[in-house]
Amino acid sequence: MPVVLRAVPALFSFSSHSAPATARPDAYLIGTAGFLLVCLIAWVVHERERSRRADSLIRATRRIAGGDFDVPIALVGTDDFALLGSAIGQMAQQLRLRTNILRDRQDWFRMLLENGSDIILTLDRSWLIGFASPSLPQVLGWTPDQVARKPLEGFLHPGDLDAVRFAIAATVRRSGFGEPIAFRFRHADGAWRSLEAMVNHPRDWPGKEHIILTARDITARERLEGQLRQAQKMEALGRFAGGVAHDFNNLLTAIQGYTSLLMNDLGLADPRREDLEEIRKASERAAALTRQILVFSRRQVAEPEPVNLNGVIREMERLLPRLLGEDIALESSLDPGLDAVHADPRHLEQVIMNLAVNARDAMPAGGRLLIQTANEFLNESDPRVSPDLPPGPYIRLTVTDTGSGIEHEIQGKIFDPFFTTKEPGQGTGLGLATVYGIVKQNGGHIEVESAPDRGATFRVHLPRIEGLQLEQLPRLGSEPGPRGSETILLVEDEEAVRVFANKALEKQGYTVLEARHGRDALDRLAEHSGPVHLVITDIVMPEMGGSELALEMAREHPEVPILFLSGYSDGEIAARGLGQGGAFLPKPFTSDVLARKVREVLG
Repeated sequence: MPVVLRAVPALFSFSSHSAPATARPDAYLIGTAGFLLVCLIAWVVHERERSRRADSLIRATRRIAGGDFDVPIALVGTDDFALLGSAIGQMAQQLRLRTNILRDRQDWFRMLLENGSDIILTLDRSWLIGFASPSLPQVLGWTPDQVARKPLEGFLHPGDLDAVRFAIAATVRRSGFGEPIAFRFRHADGAWRSLEAMVNHPRDWPGKEHIILTARDITARERLEGQLRQAQKMEALGRFAGGVAHDFNNLLTAIQGYTSLLMNDLGLADPRREDLEEIRKASERAAALTRQILVFSRRQVAEPEPVNLNGVIREMERLLPRLLGEDIALESSLDPGLDAVHADPRHLEQVIMNLAVNARDAMPAGGRLLIQTANEFLNESDPRVSPDLPPGPYIRLTVTDTGSGIEHEIQGKIFDPFFTTKEPGQGTGLGLATVYGIVKQNGGHIEVESAPDRGATFRVHLPRIEGLQLEQLPRLGSEPGPRGSETILLVEDEEAVRVFANKALEKQGYTVLEARHGRDALDRLAEHSGPVHLVITDIVMPEMGGSELALEMAREHPEVPILFLSGYSDGEIAARGLGQGGAFLPKPFTSDVLARKVREVLG
């Protein structure tokens, strides 16, 4: 602009020297117009530059609004646009920093929602489900879209509706967090899952969905707690039952023993044999009931051996049809390559027998019973793996019936001792408890799958001996053992059992020394001048028990074998006693069984 002003006087000066006087007004006008034109051009250039700088700021601001916080703002100078550009650049940096923080937090919360096992549901005032966390499909099988705008009550178990309504209503009234509540939620597969939930009603939340329900699946925990309660009940009842069975078996030993002695003395045509036979049968039924009590309480000494379960089933297929009745079809599907298990074959027979009886009672109008076996290996990723069923090789025994089924509410109780749904006098409630005890005693696991009117399937997993396959089940012969003439020290605190065993052994030709407990036995050994070829001792006795006596015998007379007797096995004492190399004969027993076992030990 100063250049233009300096040019104007020069123009006027030129005009005054070169033009005539009459032309001076025209030159003045021309100079003024030129000046104004230059000013106009300068203003247009200036405004265009301002417009360009403004457009640059507008474009940058829009890009920032669209999320591009790295847009360059290169406006130099000291004018308002430069200052505004600098401020916008600083704002973009702050927005970039805060957006990154928010994005990180958003990713963090999304990761928590998508990978957390807890379920989050929001409810409106009508208890319609709004938001559902991404964990919902993994836990309950539903997708968020499948539950959205659906009433919560449609997914709850009818038996839990009132409790859930009360809990939510109470929380809404007082706001904040409510008390924890447990209820059952229907899974997409139709089954029920147990959830533990916390209801929250934020005080000042203006949104439509003002109830937040946070829940977690406690189905597995409830199952473990139930198993723990079951184990505790079994342990407490087992201690009681073990003591009762021990005394009961002593009585049965005397009853069966004297009955067998009398039957051996009577001729086959003697009419009194019929009465004795009835006594024998009644005592055997009582002994079988006692064995069931000891089995489910896990206090019966097992005699495990490699067993082909297929062989046990084939042996029982001759008996089961008569047990089941003509209106129940028995089918079996046995794996021909089934590996052996290490178990007591008598216990396996009881498992099959009790499961078959349970199935028969569930099919009063007839049906079908299917028994299956298979080798199976459970790896660590198998969903069935649990502390009760660790990974490894198993054989699977499956018993399926087409009966009335078992309601879900009582499935957790069916293995409880003395639990039964039968009429009084029609069942003891020991069948499935016995099965449970045997399976656990052999390191296995049992589960049931059932629904009303859909039958029941029991699956038993037992550890298998990989690669060992047996063709048939070995059986002990029933021939009585030969007579003997050795000297036997009999140690028994129960007088009736001691007297019977003494008579039975003396009739077989043995010389018998009697003792009431371990210390008495050591005194008799010290007094006796001749050799003692065998010690027969009870395990649990006053003064000194059988296991302590075995330790003394191992130090003083290691060459003398020991045969243990007991009505039950107290875990530690029996383990220590049998660990000394002794044999075992469970009570009750007859004179013939005692004679065969003695000859077996003496060789």
